[in-house]
Amino acid sequence: MSRAQQPSDETVAEVAWHYYVKQHTQREISKLLGLSRPTIISYIRIAKERQIVCVKIAGTHFTVNDLTDKFKTLFDLDSVHIVPDEGLSEDELTHNVCEVAAHFLPNFVEEGDVLGVSWGQTISFVSERIPYWPIKNLTIRQIIGSMANPLLPTCESCSTEIARRLSATCINLNAPAVCTSAKLAAEIRKEPIIKEQLSNLTKCNKVIYSLSPCTSDTHVVQFKLATSKDISDYTDKGAVGIIAGRFIDAYGKPVLGELDTRMLGIDLVDLQNMNGLLVASGVEKTDACLAALRGGYVQSLVLDIRLAEEIIRKATK
Repeated sequence: MSRAQQPSDETVAEVAWHYYVKQHTQREISKLLGLSRPTIISYIRIAKERQIVCVKIAGTHFTVNDLTDKFKTLFDLDSVHIVPDEGLSEDELTHNVCEVAAHFLPNFVEEGDVLGVSWGQTISFVSERIPYWPIKNLTIRQIIGSMANPLLPTCESCSTEIARRLSATCINLNAPAVCTSAKLAAEIRKEPIIKEQLSNLTKCNKVIYSLSPCTSDTHVVQFKLATSKDISDYTDKGAVGIIAGRFIDAYGKPVLGELDTRMLGIDLVDLQNMNGLLVASGVEKTDACLAALRGGYVQSLVLDIRLAEEIIRKATK
């Protein structure tokens, strides 16, 4: 269709109104508006492309089974979404998990909420799949500082994209995620702008995040937030998982170390006070997810079925 043949938003909206709101069939719309059925089909597609029509999937299919009931009972959760593998590869399954989480997110947040957003590949995938669904008076806050490479799925890029899709106000944290020394980090925290931004992180009443296992190839090493030696130092102290750059033991208790003195971002104690949405895929995250659940960081959960089954197996053995 050439530019000259493109329909106006008004025409497209009229077709969408009849189809989605009035529940008219394509045949009925054809008679009412004098348009061919192929044209109506085209206009319905264009309505989605132009965001005249926004589609949000409820995801009920992923919430009604025995496994979700076990999670709710064991960990006192508000909502659990378990995504079946259906013979998919690990990458395909991860993308499906992120798709389900993306369509759940507009139900997770409400008018007036302040949503904290973490970082990483999983949250980036979620942000790219959220339907355009405006939430009134919603604020998005970046909960960990900035990273060197803007092409990577950083916290600021995830926060910005989620805010764009939900028509929310986005407040980035204008500071590095990690400083070269504890002294420099302490000085930056004293800066009035940074001090206020860090203080305001406690205003988040909800948060979306993924997590990492404490392995040498974890994302915090790939993103140069930590070194392999840092990871080794924390695992020697009992750390099994990493949330927003912070380390937790098998029961979700904070494990503190030298890296914490150089990091600028949310504290785990504050994170526990928020309504947390955990999105995770891959059985290698079993121990980290179980720790987060035991530590009370999770109220809503989106997992793949392989990971979910392994968590329940470990939690009940």
